[in-house]
Amino acid sequence: MNFFFSLPDDIKSHIYFFIKTSSANFIISSWRRYISHKKFTIYSIYSLPKFNSFIDNDLIYSVVFKKTYLLFKKLYNITTGNESYFSDIYHCFYLLAVSIDDYEWVSGHDNYYYAYNKFYCISIALKFQWNDILQLLQ
Repeated sequence: MNFFFSLPDDIKSHIYFFIKTSSANFIISSWRRYISHKKFTIYSIYSLPKFNSFIDNDLIYSVVFKKTYLLFKKLYNITTGNESYFSDIYHCFYLLAVSIDDYEWVSGHDNYYYAYNKFYCISIALKFQWNDILQLLQ
């Protein structure tokens, strides 16, 4: 039962070293995958199809597409506010807010994906106190 503790100290130190290095490597690789996942999500949002706005001829996202909803939901869930590319996240959500505003001016029909996109946009704007996005959506 206490076989490990009856081993010589040099063997125990090698085992501790192996456990520490393998755990550290696992943690480092997990964080790299997590950061790569965030960057890939932002890149996917930038590559979403864009349309011309009816109001001021800006390029906007379609807030009624399922893919738009899924990508912004994923970005909302993994954003912590400590990212080095935080301005890209702000830009994505600002474009979503402009798209939502345009959709409300033109159509205004309730849609499942539109409602959730608006919810995620307002929630993250409140979380990070992005007042210009909040003013645009009210």
